This record gives sequence, structure tokens and C-alpha cells, in this order.
Amino acid sequence: MANTSTSTSRQQEEALVRGDLPPLEQVRDDVWALAQPMPGDHLAYSFTYLLRDSDGGVLVVDPGWDSDENWQRLIDALQQLVPGCSGADVVTGIIGTHLHPDHVGMAGRLRDASGATLGMHVLEREALERHHARAVGDVPADDRLETWGVPAERRAELAQYVDRSPEGLVLAVDRELADGDVLSVPGFRLEVLATPGHTTGHLCLRDDARGLLLTGDHVLPTVFPGLGLGGETPSNPLADYLASIDAVCRYPDHEALPGHGYRFTGVAERARECADHHLKRAREVAEVVAAEGGRSGEPTIWDIASLITWTGGWKGLHGFQLLSALHQTQMHLDFVRSGGLALR
Repeated sequence: MANTSTSTSRQQEEALVRGDLPPLEQVRDDVWALAQPMPGDHLAYSFTYLLRDSDGGVLVVDPGWDSDENWQRLIDALQQLVPGCSGADVVTGIIGTHLHPDHVGMAGRLRDASGATLGMHVLEREALERHHARAVGDVPADDRLETWGVPAERRAELAQYVDRSPEGLVLAVDRELADGDVLSVPGFRLEVLATPGHTTGHLCLRDDARGLLLTGDHVLPTVFPGLGLGGETPSNPLADYLASIDAVCRYPDHEALPGHGYRFTGVAERARECADHHLKRAREVAEVVAAEGGRSGEPTIWDIASLITWTGGWKGLHGFQLLSALHQTQMHLDFVRSGGLALR
């Protein structure tokens, strides 16, 4: 599948190719992108966006992974934006696009140091409160892994990741955001777009005056976002994602500021590519179920996942990535069984 997104930052694109960290970069008047390193070998960094308001304060969107090094990088960037400040004292607000620690891991530290309020979608706050429990919905992790058909020798590897965020990420959210909310930031008009799918309370931010769309992990330029990665939800994450893709496609001329990769144009086309990718996987799941069910009865989630296509290959999946693949397979299977493919 061709990638229709077009990079709008040579610095960010070249850094990604080299495997380097891109420098602090000004995107528009009063808008900067700061890359914050994160652990793991799948993605090297996430983007923090710094919006300097007309009163000299700074709104921080997705502060990034919590580490002393990232904290100092953030403080250094703030001091560049507002010379003479001590750093955290200039922060007037914090927004998290979604609950993952590579985006909001440092939000609690920044909130405590600055006194600024933290805003996230109400569903994300509720999910964060649940993440101290080691369970998948109402089902204990070990029971779910057994039901999925995970081999006994692999269960310990996966159980440690089940719906549990790192310690300290059960954040105190001061402001619960919802679709259509407008953030009060001097010199900006930022509207909240609820875009569930990646997580149930994922949100994007839109700035029409500057032609910007902060997409978090809803639409990314170089990888396809995983879905349903915020715990159990009452609705199907794939169905939610397909519906919320439409919200992004209403703004085809906006430049996308994503959580990873590089900023880009062609957001509507890229959003449709992401939707098509997940629909293709759902069709693949349907084909496997039809073929395997006819031969040996109902296949397990482990059986299905081992027979469908993964970017890094099935045998290359371990730990959190393997658990994510199993979650994705369950989600696609539920989508297929609910008639979602027929509706599309």
C-alpha cells in the first residue's frame, strides 16, 4: 500500500532515516515540536508540542516519557521559548492526547512542578484509574490468556503487561475534555476532536487559524497505529476508529503534527490508508477463521494471530508487542462476528 503522506519537515524526516533525534523545531508562529526519547526498539521517540500563548505562557501537549533526561530536555526547550524563565513556571496548561506513557508519562511531574492543570478526555481518565488492576475487563489476566490459547510457557511473559501502566501513571486529571470543547489559550483557538480507536479516549486538537491538526497516535505517517490499546471498552475499537477517521478527513488541508515520525500533509489520504490497513487485517482474520474452522473446529486467538500478517513477522513478536497483537486479533474477530465487514 503506497504511503500518500508528504513530509513537511526535512529535519524530522532525515533524523528518522538516520535513527537520530530531530532537534527542537519551530512549526508555526508560537508552535514548536520537541522530540522526547522513549525506550524500546519500535519507535525511538514521541513528539511533545509547545504552544506559546500571547501572554507568554506555554501549553504543553504530550510531555513525553518520564525520565530525568527528558525532563531536562523539556526545561531547556521552555527556556529557549521564553528566555529568563526557570522552565516549568512558564507552563500554563498540559494536554494529553491519550494515556500511553510515551505521551503522558511526564505529565504528573510537570503538573506538580508547574501547578498547571492537566486535561484529558473523560474516558481516558477513567481508564487510567483502572490501570492499577491486573485484569482484562472483569476477567483475571491468567484466565484470559488461557482462553486465548496462549501456550503455558509464554503466559508469564505477557501477564506483566496486561492492562497495567507503569507505576505513577494513574494521573490526576484536572479537566475532563470532550468532543467539541474549545481550549482557552490566549492567541489560539484549539478545538478538541474525540478520535477513539487507538485508545477509547484518544483525542486530537485542531487549530484552524494555523492550519494544524495535532493527531497524537490516531494517524501516523510511517506506521499504522494499533487499536484498542487502552484496555477493555464497551464498543469495538475498530468500529470506533473507522468512525473517527471521518472526523480527521473533514480537514484535508491541515498539516498533521503526529505523535511519532514527522509532520506531514495529506492527512485525509493517510487516515484512509490507516483505515484500509485495519479492514484488510479484519478480512484476513475472517479468512483464517473460515479456513481453520472448517478443518479443526473453532481456532483460538493464538491460532488466528499466528496465521495472519504482522509487519515484523509473528515470530518477532514478544512481550508487550505480542500481547498487543493478541488484543488486536480479538478485536478484529469481534468486529467480523458483529457483521462489521458487511457494513463496510
